[in-house]
Amino acid sequence: MKLRKFFWGFLVAIVAIGVAVFSTVAQDISQPDSFFLSLRAQELQSRMVVTPPEGKITPAERAPRDTYGESPSNNKILQFAELRSILFPSVTDEQVNLLKNGFNVAHIDQTVAQGIGPVFNATKCLDCHTNTEDLPRGIGTTRTSSIIGKAKRATPTNLKFANVFTSEGLPVSKPNDSLDAITNTGSTETFTSFGDYDPSRHIFDPLAGGTNPISGFAQNFGGLVLHRRAIPGCLPDALPSVVEDLNLIGADPETGIGGVGFKRSIAEFNGPPYLGRGLMEGVPTIDIINAQDVRDTQLVPSSLHRREVFACSGDCVAGRVNPIATTANFAGGVGRFGLRANGVELLQFSNGGTVGQLSLTSRITNAEQPFKFGPNKSRSSCVDPLPDPDIPLATVYSLRNFMRLVAPPEFGKELLTILNAPNPEAPLAEGGKVAQVQQGAKLFGVDLVAFANRMIPGKFPAGGDNRDPNAIERRDVGVGCAVCHLPVSRTGNIPAFGPDVQLVQQHLKNKWAAIFSDLLIHRGPSIDAERNAPIGRIPLLVSRPDRNGSVFDSFDIARNLAQDTFQGQDPTAGRGAKPEGTPPGEPAFGDEYRTAPLMGLGKIGPPFMHDGRVYLSTLTLNSTPASTVYSDASVTNAPLVVRNFDDAIRAAIELHDLPAPDDSRTPKTPGAGCPVPPPGSAVNVSYGSNPASVICPPYTSPLSTTHRSDAREVIRRYRSLSGEDQQAIIEFLKQL
Repeated sequence: MKLRKFFWGFLVAIVAIGVAVFSTVAQDISQPDSFFLSLRAQELQSRMVVTPPEGKITPAERAPRDTYGESPSNNKILQFAELRSILFPSVTDEQVNLLKNGFNVAHIDQTVAQGIGPVFNATKCLDCHTNTEDLPRGIGTTRTSSIIGKAKRATPTNLKFANVFTSEGLPVSKPNDSLDAITNTGSTETFTSFGDYDPSRHIFDPLAGGTNPISGFAQNFGGLVLHRRAIPGCLPDALPSVVEDLNLIGADPETGIGGVGFKRSIAEFNGPPYLGRGLMEGVPTIDIINAQDVRDTQLVPSSLHRREVFACSGDCVAGRVNPIATTANFAGGVGRFGLRANGVELLQFSNGGTVGQLSLTSRITNAEQPFKFGPNKSRSSCVDPLPDPDIPLATVYSLRNFMRLVAPPEFGKELLTILNAPNPEAPLAEGGKVAQVQQGAKLFGVDLVAFANRMIPGKFPAGGDNRDPNAIERRDVGVGCAVCHLPVSRTGNIPAFGPDVQLVQQHLKNKWAAIFSDLLIHRGPSIDAERNAPIGRIPLLVSRPDRNGSVFDSFDIARNLAQDTFQGQDPTAGRGAKPEGTPPGEPAFGDEYRTAPLMGLGKIGPPFMHDGRVYLSTLTLNSTPASTVYSDASVTNAPLVVRNFDDAIRAAIELHDLPAPDDSRTPKTPGAGCPVPPPGSAVNVSYGSNPASVICPPYTSPLSTTHRSDAREVIRRYRSLSGEDQQAIIEFLKQL
C-alpha cells in the first residue's frame, strides 16, 4: 500500500488560552509556554521518522544491569539522585537537569491544591509503575519502583464490583484493594476501560463526549478508571450505571443489549514499563510499514515447520499497522505506542499521563475532563481550585524527555559472553547456562552473528555483514518468535527542535536497538463466550498442583485475549471480528494488539500480557497464585501454577494462543486438561454444550482458523519442543 494511504495533512490549530499557573512540579522553568508551542507547531509539520544513512548506525547504549533502577539506600522509590541508574550512560548533567520536572511528576505525589481534579486516577505516575516491590526476591529484577515498572497485580479483578450501585446511583462501598477476588474487588493497579459496544454493527462508543452514530446521544462519563483513590474524600472509582446510560435504555436482562443495540463493554489495561521508548520513537516509519504482512505471504524456513495443519498461505502471522488520525494537537500516521499501537508520538503519552491520569492540564490539553457521575452527583471534593492550565508545557516536555532517555538495561552476562565470542553461533566450550541461552536464542529465531554485530560496539564489519538487518535467522527460524518480536530495529532522525536536538542526536539517532517488537498489531486468541460477556469472565478458583506437587486453590488465567473496549478512538473506530483480508487502513480490531517489546523483560519481570493477568506477587504466592495449563513434546495441557519467574514467562508464552486440544498425553491429575470451568463453578458465561471445543478447538476445526491467534503456528512449534528446549527459550528471555 502506498505510504500516503497512512497519512493525512497536518493542520496545527493550537490556541493559547489563559495564563499558566505554575505548581510545585514546575520548578526551574527556563522557557515560557509560547516557546514550547512553537516547538509543537514544528514537530507536527514533520512527524515522519526518516531512515538513517547506510554505514552510520551504532549500537544504542545500555544502562548497567546490576544497578539498573536500584536504590543504594534501599528506598522503595527511586530518588532523583539515583536517576542515572536507568538513563543512557552518556547523558550529561545538563540533560539530567532538563528531566527534573518530569521526574517529579512521575515520582512525587501531587495534590488537589496543585491542580489535581476533578477526574484523576493517581497522584503520581508511579502509582501505576510499582510492581517491583511485590515481586519475590532473588529473581534478578530491580527492587525499586520507578517509571520502568508496571502496574502491580496480586489477583485477578472481579469487575462485578466496579459496576455495583445503590438505588440512588452511588457506588456500593467496597474495600479499594482486596486480596479477595471472589466476593470482593481483587488486588490490582491496572486500569479499567469501559464503553458501549454494538455487536451487530461492530461499533464502540467510548462515552467520551462524541455523538454516537446510531443512538445520536453524546455522553461523557470520563475515561480510564482505577479501583482505588490516593486522596481521602474523593469518591472511589466506579463505572456509570446502566440506568444513566442512554445507549442502554431498555436493556435485555439476559444479553445486556439496549434498545439501540449497544451493551456495556469492560476491559483492563496494564501500565507498561517506560524504558527504551525514545528508541521506539526513532524507528523509521517506513520500516514499520515494510514489516507488514497483511496477506500472510511471508514464510521463513523452519525445521519445526508444521503449517499444513492450519493451511496458512505463509507462517500464519499477518501483522499490520494501526493508522491514527491527526488531531489539532497530536500527529497522525502509523501508530507505534500503546497496547494497540494507538499513538504515533511519545508526547501523546506524557500529556496523556499528566492530564488523563493526574488531571493536570496544560496548553496542549487546556481543560479539565468533564465527568458525569450519576444524576446530579458531582465530585465536589476533588474539584481543581486552580484556573487552567495547571502546569507549564516545560513540565510536559520534561516528562517526555525523561521517557526518551530511559535506557534498556545491559544484557545478562551469559548472553554477553555469547555476543562477545569470535563466532556467536559456534558451540561454546563453557556449556551449561551459556550454551542453554545460546540454544534458546536460536530457537527464538535470532541470528546471533547479526545480533552481535549490531549490539557490540565495533563489531559490525566495515563492508557490512550481508545478514538480516533485524537479526532474524532466515535460514531456519526455529520456533519463529523473532518474526514478530524483531530482535533488532534501527533508528532514524526523530523530528526535534530547540533544546531537544542535541538530546535526540546524541542518544537516539542512527542506533541499532534491541526492541524485540515489530510495533505492528496482530490478532490474538478469542473465545466468544468470554469476549461477549458484559464484564468478561469473573475470577475462577481451580485446584492445581505446581511443578513440585504442592496443590493450590489458584486463580485460573482466562485464555481469551479479545475484547471490544477501546480508548482514544472515535466511536466507529473500534470494530469487532476482523473480516478476512482486512485492508491495512482499518483501525485496530478488538482481537488485535501491538507486539509487546521484550527489551528489559528479564530485569523488569511480571506481570505479563496487556492487562497483567499473568502475575507473580509475594502477597499471594503461597495462597492464591495464578495458574493455567501448558504443553510440550511430552505432555498436553499439564497444570501450570505461576510461583516463580520462569513459570510466569512460560504462562505468558502459552497465552499467545488458545490451549492445545487434549490428547493421549493429557495428564489425569487435577487441574490438567483443557481449562474448562469445573462443574458447579460460579461462572458468568456460557460456553455451550461442549466448552472444550471452543476453549481448546481441535487444530482441524474452523475455530482454529478464526479464533486462534496470528501466533498459532509459532506456538504449535513451541509446544512441539521438549521441556529442556522450552526452558532454553525462557533462559534467553531472562537475559533481555
